Amino acid sequence: MYKTILVVLDSKDRAEALMDLALPLADRHDAHLAGVHVMPADITASIGMFPAEIPAGFIEETHRLRQFEAEAIEAMFREKARAAGATKTEWRCEQTLRPDNGRLLNRHAMCADLVIAGQNPDADAGGDPMLADLVMGCGRPVLAVPYAGRFSQVGERVLVAWNGTREAARAAFDAVPLMQAAHHVRILAIDPKRDRPAAGLASADDLVVALARHGIPVEAATSYSADISAGDDILSSLADHGSDLLVMGCFGHSRVREMLFGGVTQHILKHMTVPVLLSH
Repeated sequence: MYKTILVVLDSKDRAEALMDLALPLADRHDAHLAGVHVMPADITASIGMFPAEIPAGFIEETHRLRQFEAEAIEAMFREKARAAGATKTEWRCEQTLRPDNGRLLNRHAMCADLVIAGQNPDADAGGDPMLADLVMGCGRPVLAVPYAGRFSQVGERVLVAWNGTREAARAAFDAVPLMQAAHHVRILAIDPKRDRPAAGLASADDLVVALARHGIPVEAATSYSADISAGDDILSSLADHGSDLLVMGCFGHSRVREMLFGGVTQHILKHMTVPVLLSH
């Protein structure tokens, strides 16, 4: 069971949708739900300019708008929790002193069983840096929620992307509390070795046996991606089988290599269609 769930509410536009997923999940696990909002650094630190170079009115207005957004998100968090009858809740709001708020956010995330965060609709073709930094930095499973759509329930039909690596294994077992309530779990191995698994990589059949011992209804499947990428193969399988959750390890290669040459993680972060539980 997840007993501490942290939901990252960084934007007023998507905060309600994230709460619509976080509250039922916290209720299902009888978990403590913490909402966190990190206000960006002072505008002068964000753009690397001295205060004298920026009109005072602009600085004051920017700070006022950021404070207003933080207060609006807090009010929504408390009202949603009250309406849902949730009593194990907590609100956290801090302002970072540096343009990159990743370290402060990771500090809150490190002591949660599960972190819920939204996809950035403005992420470029290189993926979603905030989500990537959170997954890489906090050491906890992150449930990434697409910016398009509403997802009040996840985990009834689960797809686990499996390549036998450490990251994939960690994701699969981080997702056990979600998958124990699933109706169906599909372990999908894409382009595996046809004769036997490579040295040091676990087979999908071994994972099926291990998860079945947790009472999870699970089966293994194999896909050969042919002319499409592994990322597109995963997205296609999600649609074909009506899956409402993808579980996958991320950044098996270095972040630099993924950014330069592309990779499954970057592709999914950019094009996700259902919530994705990510572990590194």
